[in-house]
Amino acid sequence: MNDLEENEKPEFESLEQEVFKALEHQIRRDILRYIGEKKDSTFTEIMNASRIPDSPTLSYHLRSLAPFIEQRKGKYYLTPIGKDAYHLLLRTAAYNKLALFQKNKYEATLGNAILWGAAIVVAAWLKVDTTLTAIILPILAAVGLTITYQLFE
Repeated sequence: MNDLEENEKPEFESLEQEVFKALEHQIRRDILRYIGEKKDSTFTEIMNASRIPDSPTLSYHLRSLAPFIEQRKGKYYLTPIGKDAYHLLLRTAAYNKLALFQKNKYEATLGNAILWGAAIVVAAWLKVDTTLTAIILPILAAVGLTITYQLFE
């Protein structure tokens, strides 16, 4: 390893540690999301949105977010790495929802099948038009079940 690489490594590790330390705290992730959604935010807006009870606590969290935010003319903005972190937070939130949907795929399809089955039985019991009970409801049930199952693919 040459001298240049050795000199860059501690700085890189320091930034990496700073980034992950900043993102490990939920309040700071919430602040980052808020600024990312609003595009520019004042100290007071951030304090109200994050429900942080006092200015020193918010100041501490904002200092911890230094790689991600910058202040200009009294407003906070995302830096380029802040925009990347914000997009990563959005993607992880979307991934969590998708994982939950995937986990519940069979339960949702089964629940949908039970509801359609009950509708068909009730329609038959109430002696609703035979065409509706025998043809239309089963077709709608099949379409509904297919759509439900496909939503999870």
